[in-house]
Amino acid sequence: MTIQMVNGFPVYAVTKKEVAYHPSDFQKQAEKWVEGAKKDKLSDEELENLKKKYNSANMSKKDSIALMGELVEAGIISKGRATAIYLGITPLDESKINPTKTEGVLTKCDDVFDRKNNAFGNLGGLGTMLKAGGMDSYKNLYEYSKAATDVDVNKSQHFQDYRKYLDILEQLKA
Repeated sequence: MTIQMVNGFPVYAVTKKEVAYHPSDFQKQAEKWVEGAKKDKLSDEELENLKKKYNSANMSKKDSIALMGELVEAGIISKGRATAIYLGITPLDESKINPTKTEGVLTKCDDVFDRKNNAFGNLGGLGTMLKAGGMDSYKNLYEYSKAATDVDVNKSQHFQDYRKYLDILEQLKA
């Protein structure tokens, strides 16, 4: 276990030597993806091919990961953005964080799983949603992220890419 000090606060980190590491299904697939040349939208042919494979109204976890991989390889979203969307990450305006105040510092957070009023508790759990989720699951996370962030949603590249992803899911509804 490594201990580092950040702004006078200890940060503990474990390494692969101390804890067995098993990559998730998402990580295993994401390692294989090759990012395509960046573009803003799919061609009609690409969209038709995706419609034959996916129904975004009811996607399995495996389908969700596969679709993200196809969009990364098509250049619609980056690997990093696909990971952020899949994990339900909400971007924050780091310029507003004051590390000298306790609300701006990461602290012990093992009690988060006991709370019933956190985002993923309210939404039924990210893993549960994505096992048989699709469009509605991602739309719920998008709306939660918009409400929970302090970034300008209209200017944030994360939210622009997320909106693009939701638009594609909308087009893939059967």
